[in-house]
Amino acid sequence: MAGLVLNLRPNEKFIINGVVVQNGAKRAQIRIENEDANVLRVRDAIHPKDVNTPVKRAYYIAQLLISCDIEEAEGRRKLAGALEDLLGVFRMGEPAERLAKAVESLQERRYYSIICHLKAILPAEEALLNYAHSRHTMGEPLLKQAV
Repeated sequence: MAGLVLNLRPNEKFIINGVVVQNGAKRAQIRIENEDANVLRVRDAIHPKDVNTPVKRAYYIAQLLISCDIEEAEGRRKLAGALEDLLGVFRMGEPAERLAKAVESLQERRYYSIICHLKAILPAEEALLNYAHSRHTMGEPLLKQAV
């Protein structure tokens, strides 16, 4: 049997195609058999005030697509642009592979899959931003002037 399996905590909330659903008082396991269903655990959601990096912005757009809080064509356009920008930064290694898979998932309208790939990139983004910040605080410019 194919599909997404969710192991739910007591009273855990999740979203399926924009509808908020809450588990009962006991742990449960459910299987979403439709591959085109958009699912997001509320605990995996990013709060708008925490959207402060490029990867988190792309993650948030995918989240809005799952929750149906953005028109699909607009969300897909914005997410495609955000992923393209990220591919310009993360050009190799696991982040680049994850982004390539996120682009494939966007083409297939698998928005939860995009969130999973972007979540895996968050540590690499944080390391890159910390490195840039440390270089800047040591007096080096973030971008060197072209000669």
